[in-house]
Amino acid sequence: MQGNRLVFELILNIALLVLIANLISKFRLIQDLILQERRSVRSQALLSVIFGGMVVLSTCTGIDIGSYSLNTRVIGAMAAGLLGGPIVGLYASLIGAVYVYLFSAPQAFAMASAFSTMLFGLLGGGFYPYFQRGKWRYQDLFLLTCFAEVCDMVCLLRFTVPVQMALNTILQISVPMILLNAGGILIFISSFNHVFIQQDIERSRQLQQASGLARKCLPLLLKGLEDYGNMEKLGETILEETDWAGVIITDRNAILVCCQKERDRKFWTGGEIPDIGVSAMQKGGMETMSKVPVSSPWYEWMKDYSVIAAPFMIRDQAAGCLIVWLKKQWVFRKSELELHQHLVDLSSYQLALSELERQKEMRQKAEFKALQFQVNPHFLFNALNTVSCVCRENPERARELLIVLANYFRYNLNNEAYMVPFEEEMEHVEDYLELEKARFEEKLIITYDVPEGIAMEIPTLILQPIVENAVRYGINREGRRIVAIRAQKEPDGCRVYIQDEGRGIPEEVLKNLQNGQAVGNSVGLSNVHKRMKSIYGEENGLRITSSQEGTCVELHFADR
Repeated sequence: MQGNRLVFELILNIALLVLIANLISKFRLIQDLILQERRSVRSQALLSVIFGGMVVLSTCTGIDIGSYSLNTRVIGAMAAGLLGGPIVGLYASLIGAVYVYLFSAPQAFAMASAFSTMLFGLLGGGFYPYFQRGKWRYQDLFLLTCFAEVCDMVCLLRFTVPVQMALNTILQISVPMILLNAGGILIFISSFNHVFIQQDIERSRQLQQASGLARKCLPLLLKGLEDYGNMEKLGETILEETDWAGVIITDRNAILVCCQKERDRKFWTGGEIPDIGVSAMQKGGMETMSKVPVSSPWYEWMKDYSVIAAPFMIRDQAAGCLIVWLKKQWVFRKSELELHQHLVDLSSYQLALSELERQKEMRQKAEFKALQFQVNPHFLFNALNTVSCVCRENPERARELLIVLANYFRYNLNNEAYMVPFEEEMEHVEDYLELEKARFEEKLIITYDVPEGIAMEIPTLILQPIVENAVRYGINREGRRIVAIRAQKEPDGCRVYIQDEGRGIPEEVLKNLQNGQAVGNSVGLSNVHKRMKSIYGEENGLRITSSQEGTCVELHFADR
């Protein structure tokens, strides 16, 4: 009968903890705290106090069996680590351990109980990465709790004097305490499952909201941040589609637009960019602020709000910033942060595309001569189409291609450089082929045989037109484009061979090339031939070997 009473009362204690878990898991504040991946010190402190309080409650409601108090403190301490992470597990168990050591009875078991309480929290925190985000494997959780209780028994033997008293206590409590607490933590943790289910629902809703927001906002960025009218529409659209109270859009140096929902309350829009925006652009990442400093000129307007800022990044440089503010909360909701970051990322991609379009217009207006600009007119169009397609499936890969494309055109715009290091010219060729590889995928095969250490300068933009010609016309009978680039050092310089497996260059075209005439609709080959002869002598123009099995173009760069 004594054993049945102990089991019954232990079940009541577990039921009390489960009831508390169900109640607190319904609070939005607790849900947000648990779902946060990067918690502030304040958030960690609050969770530590909540779970530490559960450990204290479990100790207070323990069942006195004479020599020992049978309790459920393992549930609160381990749950702190499993749900809150290592830091929360450490401090929650520390709170419980201090209470157990100072106030639990009898004192013979105080040290052992305090030590094991700390162990419970650390054990839960150590398994946090394994069990987090609701991916519970209940059999593993059951076994982990059984192991924790066995450790508790070992602590009793190790720290309790006399040992015989500890051994008698263990024989009396071990089986019900291990099995019931291991089962109890399963029920306790299950009480928080709906939090993670709600998170999945929230993410689905957020994705739909973000998609709709992107469809409305991205077209407004086609002309970049300089179009004031579009920026005003962008700010208004963001406010209409979100729960945010206000929006600030900036460039690198000044506020472009400031909008708020409270029409009767005019926010101060003069002066400099808020400090949080400056910090976000300097760090290149999101910044949050739950309390605006009193010293800030924005304090009177934003003291009742929390603020989020993230920069528009183009080629790893901040081009501007999106700052939003919302009604002050204890913690930032993860969904709000993700929506903000998603919108900024998509806007950055659109701004990068817009910048590329402006670079294209700059080239057209400048009317670069063929010696300075050797890009096929369709190349940019094809590259942008490729990036656009990739963006839907793999945004990170699209960003990489945008960076490659930006580097490619930056090199082309460097019309002041007459001679460049061989390595830089090869990097430019590799950027071009990287973009073409993304376009043609497995239908384009590129091989390099270029030794390191070719320390010499060659004319800028001398190789890319030849490589472009090989990619464009080097289609073999299987419909594949195979391009091989080979370089070899020589005592007086180096030679570069660019070979394809196309159907060869017609004799008439080769004859026109030797006569210095344009080849077809492109002047690329002809210009390279003229430049090579002009720089290295009449005998060092292009040497072309062509047949129906392919074409090989040889360039000889001599030391000057």
